Amino acid sequence: MNATFSAAALPDHDVASPLIATRPGAVPNGVTFLPSEDVLLLSVALPAMSASQRRTAIGFAVEDDLAQPLDQVHVVLGPQMANGRWLVAVVARQVLAEATVPQGHRLLPDVLRLPIPDTGWAVQSQNGRVLVRLADGTGLATDPASAALLWAMAGSPPLRFFGGALPDGMAVAETLPLPPALDPDLARFDLMTAIGPAGGVHVPRRLRLALRVLAAFLLGHLLIATVDMVALTRIQSAREDDLRAALAAAGQPVGADLAASLSQALSALGAAPKTGFLDLAPEAFAAMAAHAGQVTLSDLSYVQDTITMTLEAPDLATLQQIEVALQTAGLSVQAGAATTREGAAEVQMTVSRGAP
Repeated sequence: MNATFSAAALPDHDVASPLIATRPGAVPNGVTFLPSEDVLLLSVALPAMSASQRRTAIGFAVEDDLAQPLDQVHVVLGPQMANGRWLVAVVARQVLAEATVPQGHRLLPDVLRLPIPDTGWAVQSQNGRVLVRLADGTGLATDPASAALLWAMAGSPPLRFFGGALPDGMAVAETLPLPPALDPDLARFDLMTAIGPAGGVHVPRRLRLALRVLAAFLLGHLLIATVDMVALTRIQSAREDDLRAALAAAGQPVGADLAASLSQALSALGAAPKTGFLDLAPEAFAAMAAHAGQVTLSDLSYVQDTITMTLEAPDLATLQQIEVALQTAGLSVQAGAATTREGAAEVQMTVSRGAP
């Protein structure tokens, strides 16, 4: 069904950023909301341990899911969800340093205003942003076009809609009012909890190695990776002025297209202009965009400039078309053995820029 859904004006958010208008009394008492574009929310499985051990271990347990060094971010352990996993928030220390939080207020990502859906997605749209809360308790904020693409690639899950206007094609299963109060499980959750020196706490080497083994068992998925990409892109854009100044100081011409100027500067130095997840992922997703309504991305991980993803499509021909599209885009693709069942085919593809 193609339709644009509208609702009455949503309540304004009291936030620690000028991106959204503020209004006294528009949020629960004692809470200030941070735009969720700046926060990575993870669902993490932890073994049985004491509360103090969890707080010590959580940063290293999620380290491999981050695209920034651990000492540049603040990792906050949230409540335990109904599925037994723990909600964890990761935010850049620079973002927290610039946040304005009234005394006595807790700081939370604004997507947590939405309740956790039993299935599918809980969504709300406002001021050109779409908030998405998932059944595992995590969530993200993005623009409407990206929200529509992610929804299609996730298999078009049912939408519990809490107001605003969604892009055409995002079919709403149920329209609900926004809860008047936050989930009680969030009562002690605060992004400003225990912010210390950038070096963090000291952990013995043996414990650190054990935690790295634990992190190897954590499963990544599409929306976690996407949140990571969106949040880091936002941080990156805030530093554009510094980058322009650095290029000018180095005698490099700086045009209106900063990415092109940087690429030229790197080429002059003999460096590769494109590295990392933030460059590789958009190219891969763009190459797959023509099949967004046919393919489901069930798993995604990123290690050493390589994306490994598990794709499910109606048939092997569609998977082969996606492989060709990635190769046509100039990417190196290694496809594993495909499996088929009635009405579906699945394969794991490894995508990189290097030779296979």
